[in-house]
Amino acid sequence: MVTPHLARIGYVSALVEPWSRGDLDAHLSTWRRSNARRGITGLLLYEAGSVFQLLEGFPEDVRALYEAIARDGRHRFVAPLIDEPLARRDFGDWSMGYGRVAATDLAALPGLRPFLDPAFRYWHCSPEMAGALVRGFATGPWRRAIG
Repeated sequence: MVTPHLARIGYVSALVEPWSRGDLDAHLSTWRRSNARRGITGLLLYEAGSVFQLLEGFPEDVRALYEAIARDGRHRFVAPLIDEPLARRDFGDWSMGYGRVAATDLAALPGLRPFLDPAFRYWHCSPEMAGALVRGFATGPWRRAIG
C-alpha cells in the first residue's frame, strides 16, 4: 500500500540494564498491542542491552512514540539514525517484528562487516549501516528471520 503521508524513524539505544529473554518477550507483547492500536509497524533488533528499532506510521504517531522512547529511563541514551518520509511501509505485516539473526549473518553484507567484532553493538551503527540493516530485513535474506 502506497501512502504519501507516512514516516519512519530508526534509532539505536543502550539500555541501562540488559533484558532477559522473558523480559523481552513480555515487552514485545505489550508493544505489539500498543503499536497495533496506533497503526505503527516496524522492526526491533536486540542484543546484550543494545537496541536497533525502526518505527513506521503516520508522522505524528511515529514522532510521539520516538520521543516517549527517548525519555524512557530504561535507556542510557537514544540516537536517531533514520528520520524520513516514507511512501510504503517495509514492515507493514508486523506491529513490531523482532529480528532474529546472528551477527555473522549481519556481517555478510559489506556495509555491516563490523558486526563480526564481538564487541560491536547497535549503538555503533552509522546512518549508512542503519539503512543496510533496514534493507536487509525489508527485502533481503533476513525477512524470514522476523517473528
